[in-house]
Amino acid sequence: MVNELSGNLRPSSYGNILRAGNLPNGRVMYNVIDSEGNKAGKLSLPYNQVDTFEASYNQILESAPKIQAYVKANSSVESINKRRNMARGIVGASGIIGAAVPLLILRKSTSVTKKILGAVAGIVAGLSAGFVASLGVTTPPGSLEFARATRTLSTLDIQPVLDETV
Repeated sequence: MVNELSGNLRPSSYGNILRAGNLPNGRVMYNVIDSEGNKAGKLSLPYNQVDTFEASYNQILESAPKIQAYVKANSSVESINKRRNMARGIVGASGIIGAAVPLLILRKSTSVTKKILGAVAGIVAGLSAGFVASLGVTTPPGSLEFARATRTLSTLDIQPVLDETV
């Protein structure tokens, strides 16, 4: 759950969002606190979206440090080149294997068209699988969760609260 106003504010280098109460129009208001502990603004959501918002917000807070640690540990030029070469190798090897498997299966076939189509389909499938595998190997841990939570937040009816309206 998002930190409450009861004093259990966890210091965070990413800031905090605190549930502040309900507005007269049926929306729930949150105070936005920056990384230095100062109020940065207010936002509101419909009551029925609060659980989704809080779950997504907490997922972002859990994923962000993992991503940040990965980037700090792997931001050298050597590390970047190593991951780039590893991704190329995975995609290339997958493409070669993708082409070889249909050719081995169809080696006794007399149809040249069947062999060509099989090889092309195998290459496409192999490159696609290699691309997915290289993404899995080279992306920071927590990236998928972060992206899902961000996508979920973008679908919610989050509105700023101006001080005149409260």
